[in-house]
Amino acid sequence: MRRTGNQHALPPARDAEADVLPDFCAGETILRVFILVMVLALVVLLLTDPGPDPMVALYPIAMFITWVAFSSLVLLCLLQRWLRALPMVWQVVIPTAIPVINTALVHWGAEQVFLADGDARLRVIAAAALLSLIAMRYFYLVAAWKEEVRMVAATREQALRARVRPHFLFNSMNSIASLCRNDPGRAEQVTLDLADLFRSTFATGATHSLRDELELARTYLGIEQTRFGDRLEVEWDVAPGDYLDVEVPTLVLQPLVENAVQHGIAPSARGGQIWMRSLMQAGAIVIEIGNSAGEECGTGTHTATEEARARLRHSFGGHARIDCQRVGGEYRVRVTLPLNTAGGCPTP
Repeated sequence: MRRTGNQHALPPARDAEADVLPDFCAGETILRVFILVMVLALVVLLLTDPGPDPMVALYPIAMFITWVAFSSLVLLCLLQRWLRALPMVWQVVIPTAIPVINTALVHWGAEQVFLADGDARLRVIAAAALLSLIAMRYFYLVAAWKEEVRMVAATREQALRARVRPHFLFNSMNSIASLCRNDPGRAEQVTLDLADLFRSTFATGATHSLRDELELARTYLGIEQTRFGDRLEVEWDVAPGDYLDVEVPTLVLQPLVENAVQHGIAPSARGGQIWMRSLMQAGAIVIEIGNSAGEECGTGTHTATEEARARLRHSFGGHARIDCQRVGGEYRVRVTLPLNTAGGCPTP
């Protein structure tokens, strides 16, 4: 039966100017602001006379800087959607000006209740302007770096989808041609499987479920079984379950399966076995792709493995990994995915 697979809609186009604005609502931004506030408070304390009790002197300084910093951050978070619709110049000017204006207002309010010295107002505002420029420059550089990482990941994604080896296509077409007279039904099925494989290869979605990724690998092995015949034995041991709904990058397992065929089965005159297994282990999903590996089998360049490892790192951080091991006459690739990120794999 023909596999339909998931159809992924093309993600909405992103405005290049909108990407210049940092995410002021993100938890990591809040953490960075907190660290900057603490460091700045200590610096101000060291530059002034702390008196006999430094902690007493630190308290009002830290309270003033914390109030200005986090009230500005809350305001920027609330205005973030509106700011993204503005031209790029205003996306830079307004977020930089808000902390300065906020500093002036807070200092003026503190003067009214005799908690601040009016003579120091201009110095405080000037210092706030300088620090705001430095802080915003830092946040914009971080945002630009993240955007560059996203674009590189997207480029790799597109390159991997387009990387279908020509000899695989030619061999598959030859297999179909040889089946047309002897087994027309099987030839039709292989043609449909090949169409499904190419549809998934050129699909626009950056992620899909682990179930779809495993089905894609199974389709590929079915086509290769037609080509190799008795030389290729496939063992499939994938238990059903909700864990198969975890979102993974498209075509992250299929190149590893292709490596097993090209370097484990194709060079051997006797052929061999390829197996795909899945299991739950310590709160993680473990997918094992293995193949028999005789003396004549090569090891390859590990390009596909490194690409898959980089894409998993981009999607899951350090919670996913790929381990390769050759034991005796077997070569195994173990892909470990975190279970607690089901449905939450970010789109590059």
